[in-house]
Amino acid sequence: MEIIDMDLLKKMAVTIGEAAKITGVPIRKLRYWEDKGIIQSVDGAGNVTRKYDYYTIKKIILIKELVDDGYVLDRAAEKVELRIETLHEAFKKLEEK
Repeated sequence: MEIIDMDLLKKMAVTIGEAAKITGVPIRKLRYWEDKGIIQSVDGAGNVTRKYDYYTIKKIILIKELVDDGYVLDRAAEKVELRIETLHEAFKKLEEK
């Protein structure tokens, strides 16, 4: 049994406008972060409205907190990636038990 159902979380996506309201990060900044490859929308770019899943919303919130604390964007994104990787490894160990 999986602790986190990633398929379900990916289906629970919100539009870029909703993501901006939830996270407090302006739409323009979210687009910039996506253009830099820091975050990814579920549907990808193009003519389709960008949507973000739970995982990405959490990532945006964590990055915003670090940027608000004085980190530059790239360093904040690196730190968040390391945190997320550590969490994934911990959950894998729990699943193995």
